[in-house]
Amino acid sequence: MKKLEDIPKKDIFNVPEGYFANLPGIIQSRVTKSSRGQTSPVFGFALKYGLVAVVIAAASFFWLQRPGEFESTEALLSSIDTQDLVAYINDQDMSTDELLDDVSLHQEDADRIEDRVFNSGLEDETFDTIFDEID
Repeated sequence: MKKLEDIPKKDIFNVPEGYFANLPGIIQSRVTKSSRGQTSPVFGFALKYGLVAVVIAAASFFWLQRPGEFESTEALLSSIDTQDLVAYINDQDMSTDELLDDVSLHQEDADRIEDRVFNSGLEDETFDTIFDEID
């Protein structure tokens, strides 16, 4: 087995003349070139705060474009055709008593319904027919 001392030493790397003496200058010139490529402080400021402003503006735009609040129940029901409401109620398995138990009427509402019924111009026979159909 060979020993380390027996291996001949060869200088396989060639260093150019004065390389290490000029190396700090080469590094310094590269550093100054790369620092010139950096963005200016004004652009960095504009990018940082401008991006935040754009995000806030977009969020505000979408916030203001939301659909309005839900309409009141009365307005929603008034937009539905009466015949459709009657057909829906008839399709349900609820009796008139169960339906009326779930409804809470204020005195003003009851007065308006009463005025419409009694001032509708219907004859007594029509009322009798309607009441017979309900029972």
